[in-house]
Amino acid sequence: MTGEATSTPASRRTPLDHRGFRTLLLVIATPPIAAVYIWRTIVLPALSGTLPADFSANYLAAAARIASGHDPYDLCVLQNCAPTPGTFTPLALAGAQYVTPLPVAWLLQPLVGADPHLQLAIVIGVLQISLLVFLWATFRAIGVNDWQLALLLVLVVIGFEPVVGNFDEGQINLVLVALSGVWLMAWVAGDRWWGGAALGIAVAIKLLQAPLGLLLLWGRRWLMVVAAAVAGAVLWLLAVPQYLPEYLFKVAPVLAGGTGLFENHSPGGTVARLIDPGTFLGAVRDTSPAARLITTAIALVALAITFWVLRRPRTDQAGRALEAAAVVAVGPLVASYSWGTHLVLLLLPMLVLIAWAVRRRDWLVLGLVALGWALIGPGHNWFQLVLVSGHADIVVLRLMAEFGVVGITAIWIAALVAVRRDGSANGLDATHKDRTHKQEEHGTREDHAVA
Repeated sequence: MTGEATSTPASRRTPLDHRGFRTLLLVIATPPIAAVYIWRTIVLPALSGTLPADFSANYLAAAARIASGHDPYDLCVLQNCAPTPGTFTPLALAGAQYVTPLPVAWLLQPLVGADPHLQLAIVIGVLQISLLVFLWATFRAIGVNDWQLALLLVLVVIGFEPVVGNFDEGQINLVLVALSGVWLMAWVAGDRWWGGAALGIAVAIKLLQAPLGLLLLWGRRWLMVVAAAVAGAVLWLLAVPQYLPEYLFKVAPVLAGGTGLFENHSPGGTVARLIDPGTFLGAVRDTSPAARLITTAIALVALAITFWVLRRPRTDQAGRALEAAAVVAVGPLVASYSWGTHLVLLLLPMLVLIAWAVRRRDWLVLGLVALGWALIGPGHNWFQLVLVSGHADIVVLRLMAEFGVVGITAIWIAALVAVRRDGSANGLDATHKDRTHKQEEHGTREDHAVA
């Protein structure tokens, strides 16, 4: 896919090793993928003229409450009211149930009362620009300079279902993706304060990327740690700080409890569904203490395995990018809940791993990433179609609901495999260079002795 790839022995060459064949595949794949993306993210919203439901009923409604001097968290979720039996409405999609940190609604106040068409144009524009920023920053971070590899990665991004899902719902997650791309660029370059600031802002907007703080501490990136803490704290203190204790002590604990709803693509959701099947369709909202305990144990084990594989900080560009990919990939496994739109953050590890695997012809890593991409996107869409069609076999539905969790796990495993293989290759190279250097020194000493 790129001229940077290592040479392949003739006996092991495949059609993909021929640049012309790769060009043909890209020419065939690009028009339909690009057409569907443009239709769903630009044309269809423009034709409908309707604001995304989650943006208008959630973010904008909370912004209106802040603008009028009211509490944005005056919600049913804080009153511990039970949902209507038989319904299954996720917390983040249940109308005006704002459960996001305050900066999002606070920053949207200027849009309150604006023309709906202008609001829609701004939402679409911000999300499209965020995606472009992410691609630009990530390409710079991982050194993409071959047009075939660049086009492949673009197609992976715009064909990823959670990307379009964020446009459908008007979610803020693509802004987090852009900030993660900026952070990756800074991480690969070294201890850059602006990367820490980008991460701090992202965590202040949503807590999804909080586990990356562990990576900063592990890598001893103290400048980034300080910048992240300062940027996040400043944003939280600027955004109606009088409601911050309410978020920290009332809203966040509710979210941390997790849910067994079928839309929760995290191990916590799987555990809750196994222990209490009533949570699958939302008939039971709360998760049991046993489910929370098991979920916490899984999160700790996943983090421990990840940092055990990382071992020590890397100094090369590819190694640093793989470090970032591994810790971002473990994020959904650590979170107590991961909605489909949250999984757009997995674009960062997917692009890093695809670029690394293509250059080294590592089919295992490519296959695992492709599996994760397919299960999170087309696989989950298939499950939703079966669900709304009234399929009666609950066993099949329960199994299909875990497509997302399997997909997340596949991407995480791919990241760990890539880290180990890249580290082993670099270790062998370093050992070989050191041995060669010693042999040269020994030969030089012998020459001097003979002279």
